[in-house]
Amino acid sequence: MRLVNSLTATGVGAVGLFGQRRNRKAAFRFSLCLAALSGLGFTIAIGTNPAAADTIDPITGYIYNNTYYNQNSDSAPSAPAGYFFDMGVYFTDPASYANGSVTYPGPGSPQTLPTPAGSNQYNYTSGTYATNSALHTDYPFGTYTVSAGGGSAGSATAVIPYAQDYFTSTVPYVTNFSSLNGLNTAANFTVNFNSFVPNSSVPDPSYFADSYTFFTIYDPSTGLPVFSDNFLNPSTTSSLILAGTLLPGTDYVYELDFSNRLDGYDFVNSTFTMQGFDLRTDGSFTTGAETPLPPAWPLMMSGLAGLVFVCRRGTKKNAAAHAAA
Repeated sequence: MRLVNSLTATGVGAVGLFGQRRNRKAAFRFSLCLAALSGLGFTIAIGTNPAAADTIDPITGYIYNNTYYNQNSDSAPSAPAGYFFDMGVYFTDPASYANGSVTYPGPGSPQTLPTPAGSNQYNYTSGTYATNSALHTDYPFGTYTVSAGGGSAGSATAVIPYAQDYFTSTVPYVTNFSSLNGLNTAANFTVNFNSFVPNSSVPDPSYFADSYTFFTIYDPSTGLPVFSDNFLNPSTTSSLILAGTLLPGTDYVYELDFSNRLDGYDFVNSTFTMQGFDLRTDGSFTTGAETPLPPAWPLMMSGLAGLVFVCRRGTKKNAAAHAAA
């Protein structure tokens, strides 16, 4: 089952699920992007440096094409379970923008973005498609214009030229999946998974390409993450869950995400852009019941306590005897 569907039923939308993955500190990610762009001579071409510093709260407009899989064994899933599309905007201060929309070549354009109160991200998630070609009927290649306004920062626009998909060819999967069911929550547990090679066919030198692995475990009853290991190098093959992180006898769902991204800068509007191409594998498991102490342990502990008591009494008697002598 698609993870976003199962957790949305609990009242947690896509922003709650994926916002932490997209809304990384813009100053860090896009400083790399701008460094790459300036190195290619773009500041010379336009005559000035990018004007993001002059904007009160520059937006990042984004689109994400997602392919998801369901895992039921220690092997990689053989075929996708479905496809879905995300588009939206994020910014720093929730008061900066009160509304958002996306204009694009598809039949649903323009798409108004949901605006949860107090959020700095407005995200729209499509329904599920059986094939990527069916998804592209509704979300074709072309120009996606993300707009935000109605707040203290005025209005802002980010233009995204969506020209091709940029997925990795590696399907993510947990290699010790069968060990998740019944795992002992009182001990550390290492989740093992495969690595991936990022897609190297960057379509345009004006983009900065980056790639990450994300591993997240959710409590399906609340839709909230209980463990996350994010922005990992694509070569990473494991994640350590410390003892006590998960509860015994509890159902959980996980997602392993291989994300390829194209970070860009809209020089005309002084805003940032991002195109994401994510392969996501979802699975579920139930932790083991709380492990009681072995039957012999209480007797052992009481015997040890008695031995300590006897030893202490003996020590006091010996000390008294020496004092009398």
